[in-house]
Amino acid sequence: MTTENDAAQIERNYFAWLGKRHRPAHGRRTAERHAAFFLPLLTAGMALLDIGCGPGSITAGLARAVAPGQSIGLDPDADALATARTSHDGANLAFRGGRAEELPFADASFDAVFAHAVLQHLDHPAQALREASRVLRPGGVIGIADADFGGSIIGPASEPLEKAITLMASLRRGRGDPFVGSKLGWLLSTAGFVDVQAGARADLDSGLPTTAFTGAAQAAYFGAPELKAYAATNGLATEAELDAICEAWEAWGRTPGAIWARFWCYATARRPR
Repeated sequence: MTTENDAAQIERNYFAWLGKRHRPAHGRRTAERHAAFFLPLLTAGMALLDIGCGPGSITAGLARAVAPGQSIGLDPDADALATARTSHDGANLAFRGGRAEELPFADASFDAVFAHAVLQHLDHPAQALREASRVLRPGGVIGIADADFGGSIIGPASEPLEKAITLMASLRRGRGDPFVGSKLGWLLSTAGFVDVQAGARADLDSGLPTTAFTGAAQAAYFGAPELKAYAATNGLATEAELDAICEAWEAWGRTPGAIWARFWCYATARRPR
């Protein structure tokens, strides 16, 4: 029988493992791809804040866009910050610890604020956006991007793969909102921002070298002990279902013509003058 303390420890283990698992992929993200919608709003000399910067690969690109203006990457994860400081440096770039819901900066400190894949992890994203508005100067720009687990197309489909995609969202519901992407423009508007513009782009896995890698990675994800324990404790999936999901991902990855598309949503806005 799993006690309340056991369940809490299983949850901590799962989310700690999840953060470590995604860190290498986060380090491959770039401003040119993942902040392309925001770069046209940046100009030289701006002071910029990247909330939830992780290992800093996007922050570094944003810093180049606003140089010689100062850029700060903010993240609550000490390990991610250590990686950022080791991997990226520059006269106009710094990293520090802090949370999106309680930014450690004075009012009207920045001309631009950015956040990528942050709001999906927060229980109170509206509070984070109010904080972003507070530290922005009047007329300052904000850009946010996030996944939405409601936007996914996979083929050839199968029952275990459909279960896997549904389960991805259920696993994330323990913390935050896996469907926040489609709400970004609305969240900015309700937080008092103006000139709100929203959009979306699709990430696509296709072609055998790519699908084979993705299929193996997803099989490893759903087969991880931390995920299995968390899913079982919360009644999300049985071990037999997870084993079937792993087999389905491996088979999908070897299938000629297989595709998997999922949406990333984004939005920009300004603080009123």
